[in-house]
Amino acid sequence: MLDDVDTVRADVTGAAIGMATERAFFHWEQEFPDVFHHKGTKDTKAGAEHLGDLGAFVVDSSGFDVVLGNPPFVGGLKISTTAGNKYRSYLDYAYDPFKGTADLCAAFFRRVFAILRSGGMAGMVATNTIGQGDTREAGLGQIVQHGGTLHYARRFVKWSGDASVEVNLVCWKKGAWKGDIVLDKRVVMQISSRLDDEVEQKALTLHSNRGRAFIGYYLRGIGFAIEHSEANILITNYPKNSECLFPLLNGDDINSDVSQKPSRMVIYFRDWKLERAQEYPELLRIVEERVKPERMKLPPSSSDYRKLRDFWWRFARAAVDMQIAIRPFNRMLVKALTSEMHMFTFAPTNIICSHAVGVFAFDDDYHFALLQSSIHEMWVRRNASTMRTDIRYTPSDCFDTFPFPQSPSAAAKARAAQIGGEYHEHRRQVMLARGEGLTRTYNRFHNPTETGDDIAQLRALHAQLDSAILHCYGWSDLDPGHGFHQNERGQTRFTVSDAARREILARLLKLNGEVAAGEREQA
Repeated sequence: MLDDVDTVRADVTGAAIGMATERAFFHWEQEFPDVFHHKGTKDTKAGAEHLGDLGAFVVDSSGFDVVLGNPPFVGGLKISTTAGNKYRSYLDYAYDPFKGTADLCAAFFRRVFAILRSGGMAGMVATNTIGQGDTREAGLGQIVQHGGTLHYARRFVKWSGDASVEVNLVCWKKGAWKGDIVLDKRVVMQISSRLDDEVEQKALTLHSNRGRAFIGYYLRGIGFAIEHSEANILITNYPKNSECLFPLLNGDDINSDVSQKPSRMVIYFRDWKLERAQEYPELLRIVEERVKPERMKLPPSSSDYRKLRDFWWRFARAAVDMQIAIRPFNRMLVKALTSEMHMFTFAPTNIICSHAVGVFAFDDDYHFALLQSSIHEMWVRRNASTMRTDIRYTPSDCFDTFPFPQSPSAAAKARAAQIGGEYHEHRRQVMLARGEGLTRTYNRFHNPTETGDDIAQLRALHAQLDSAILHCYGWSDLDPGHGFHQNERGQTRFTVSDAARREILARLLKLNGEVAAGEREQA
């Protein structure tokens, strides 16, 4: 019987080695048998840890003392294209929670943690999103949760040879750390999985926020978009074409255009069958010539491969829930999802917003004041990810977790709405007078050498807006300390003081937990 078991084990081992040789796999235990000589049992009660990696049990008596590495960086949405759907599915299963935009780098961080012995240490080069969003949750968040201690980190390090690329340097110990903890060359009390010196605490999703924040339409085919001049000709030739032609608002329009006007039009056939789209032959011909060929080239590894090919005349995603949410309104709040500055504005609801635009189902000045405020901005910067130096606003992380004022008085809410309306109108007049969009306006806003009366008034209104929102929360005891302060990148910004920022964030996190607990009780 034992001989049979040995034979089966040998056969399986041989097959595994053959597959690893053929596929160029790297098997840690076969490469380093002296390091991974298990003396314990695969039982969590016997000191083993399972970190989501299949078979990656680490027993105290095995593992590396030190691991140094520079793992590959691949954005989560590109992993399937680069390595295939099966590999992506493996990551989702083996390194749960590995979801959404989580970078491949996070899986390597988890694997390194798994192959360290208890008390072992690691130093890794990381993508600049390692402490942000889905990548943080899949990597450092799990490492900290399972007993890892981050004791050294440097953020915003320029990569040699390409100044536009930033990396983070991260070191941790598998266990407690008794020495100095250093963040960006400063000794701090702790380093969280977000690579800041705040207390480790996860913001919880609030059910009461759902159905208000959305990502725009995902076209998956730039050929849907056409110039205004071409659209005008198409409508002149066949007036019925206007039923399927809409202004297309993208992130650059919001940030750069003086009036945030859509720069192009877009052909939108909704969820129609092909027969109905054929009632607009000129528009369908454009889509067939400019979109269909690219759709037909999509590899089977692409997400929604068959849907994109079979329904080539439709957008990849039509944002139906968003359409329902904004239907009662004539205007909606919008924001470029990727931007260095924190900037909200209003747009009409009878347009198409691209996937680079966040859409918020509010049409009133109070919610503009709340979302444009420094209070929301600091929450965003804590929970968002980045693209180079830009902030990537993801509604699931930045909005769905944001605790709104729970019971603002009617007077406090009316005051905030009044300031919000004045702020929005003054900012609009500044942009029109100067011929500059939101980004250039806020560059002036944050520049201490800019002394124009119009910009000074915008700063004063912003300070009033923040104070009004703090009153809505019932936090009028807090001094915002508005002025020019340096952020973690060393950039000068007109905002609240660092002490106020820390206190506001602490209160927001506390409120987030209280609201989430109340929702669980009511469920």
